[in-house]
Amino acid sequence: MVKRAFLDDDLNKKYNLSSANSINIARLIPQSFYYFEGYKQVKAFGKDVVFSVPSGNFGNLTAGLIAKRMGLPVKKFIAATNINNIVPDYLQNGIYQPRPSQATISNAMDVVTQAIL
Repeated sequence: MVKRAFLDDDLNKKYNLSSANSINIARLIPQSFYYFEGYKQVKAFGKDVVFSVPSGNFGNLTAGLIAKRMGLPVKKFIAATNINNIVPDYLQNGIYQPRPSQATISNAMDVVTQAIL
């Protein structure tokens, strides 16, 4: 239904639709503030802050990296994935190999990147 709405010229002219998916900066900037709030809650422990982020499409992790670039003193990020680990595989071996998603009990992380032809 959403995709259909974006393809409807009349609807777009009337309502000026936009998307806030995980690759939209209008979503990433507000998400980056979650990291500042999280840091604020744990900084009193006096230890280095490490965020572990369960990731499907890595949008939320990108927001954390933006927060770090804005000055948030995070030691590191851990990107947790399940068997649908195309991005970590690529980062490890430099070879992009898209494949179908495999269903798991952590279905929010069952996101894979398809080849762009």
